[in-house]
Amino acid sequence: MKQMLKLDNLAGGAVQERFNQALKEVMENIADPNTDWKKKRKLTINLTFETKEDRDLTEVTIDTKVSLAPRSSVGTKILIDRDLDGEILGTEFKKQIPGQQAIKVNTDTGEVIDSREEQLEPGLQLVK
Repeated sequence: MKQMLKLDNLAGGAVQERFNQALKEVMENIADPNTDWKKKRKLTINLTFETKEDRDLTEVTIDTKVSLAPRSSVGTKILIDRDLDGEILGTEFKKQIPGQQAIKVNTDTGEVIDSREEQLEPGLQLVK
């Protein structure tokens, strides 16, 4: 066969373009820190040839397919509580002290009111 087809010119360069796009996807997936580095990636180029009985013309369908590593799951913990007005409250747990989603503050002085202080009988004061 004197005149051989070249992959980079096939379908007006579309095969080369598809390969480049698929290769970029694979490389981005490999570089993504949210994927498992151990998983194998795969890039497949399928050329499907369909011809008629006279065999003088063949239609070629070109497909590229990539198999990538899935993104890793991301997890967190959410503390669910009620605020001082009884409304539901959800906050992401980041090693804070439990019960500190809502803190009551005296608007006159700006001091934090301990919930234990509120339960003292009238007339008694807590001396610090």
